[in-house]
Amino acid sequence: MKQTIRKATIIRYAVAALLSVAFASCSSQKPENVAEDFLNAYFDADYEGAAKFCTPELGNDLMNALQQAQALEESVRANIQKYTKFYKPQIIKNEQPSKKDSVTVNYIVINTAADSLSPSRQVKESRVHIVKTQEGWKVSSLK
Repeated sequence: MKQTIRKATIIRYAVAALLSVAFASCSSQKPENVAEDFLNAYFDADYEGAAKFCTPELGNDLMNALQQAQALEESVRANIQKYTKFYKPQIIKNEQPSKKDSVTVNYIVINTAADSLSPSRQVKESRVHIVKTQEGWKVSSLK
């Protein structure tokens, strides 16, 4: 009986330790990691997943975009996915203004299907703006 109680106590402490590490790592996530996770989900057309990294306002915009995309004909959605699957984001730099509660992350979109020597491999340079909220860093806008 004592051994069973000890094992249960050890398991409780282990679970508590794991949960505290998990919560600490979520709350201390760097803005660059949030940007990378958001961009990967966004470019995979996983708007629901991308919305989890956003402020409520931008998250709502993404969910509206998801509803509009789902309203398209299946053949149109398949065509979009066929061509967009080759575009991947790559973070190039961060800009943190004097305010410590916001960061701008610059990224380029790479065409992974293009020849690596081709100048058309880099499609576009853009940025995301990230703000610190009570829940942690959140993407607030795309530019």
